[in-house]
Amino acid sequence: MEASNVEASNVQANNVQASSNSENTKKIVQLGFILFMVTAITGVILGFVHEITLGPILQAQERLKNEALAGALPEAKSFSLMEAALESEPLLKEVQKAEQDGTLVGYCITVTPQGYGGLLEVIVGVTAEGRLRAIRILSHSETPGLGAKAPLPAFSGQFENKEVETLAVVKASPSSPEQVQAISGATITSNAVTSGVNAALRYWKNNLKGGN
Repeated sequence: MEASNVEASNVQANNVQASSNSENTKKIVQLGFILFMVTAITGVILGFVHEITLGPILQAQERLKNEALAGALPEAKSFSLMEAALESEPLLKEVQKAEQDGTLVGYCITVTPQGYGGLLEVIVGVTAEGRLRAIRILSHSETPGLGAKAPLPAFSGQFENKEVETLAVVKASPSSPEQVQAISGATITSNAVTSGVNAALRYWKNNLKGGN
């Protein structure tokens, strides 16, 4: 009689355990389904937001680029993308022909030198005669308060209207047109921008001189 009771108790315990396992499985399935639905809905919402914001973002980027092109070569009224020999210059990204009323006034050469925080995107304006007209830093990831000062006139303004083939960075005040004073505490950024400008000037000399 006692053995029978023990067996009955074991069966009851097994049934309880099986029921508990079944309930746990149901809960896991339910939680998994809920998580799946939340993830799916979130993905749809993010995709919808991306589609809505993508257009305005691209328009803003295009506007900033056009402003940078105009700033690098103010004499130009229109810019058109040229086929460029990208393999000839590692830092080269693209070349825009700059014109005014159908007359060539120069080129805007975009370069991407490696700075302290990542790649910089620098637009270099070069006149048809090869004079460095101006530069505009379109994007960067440099340190705030240091390399991030590169777009400011105190540094980038040093590249305006120069009849040079190559520029060099110095820490003291420049003593010749070929010299550019580094940003205090940001020599890497200063060298990066200058190397990009030199690459643009070199590309003009080797590929665009004479209106090619």
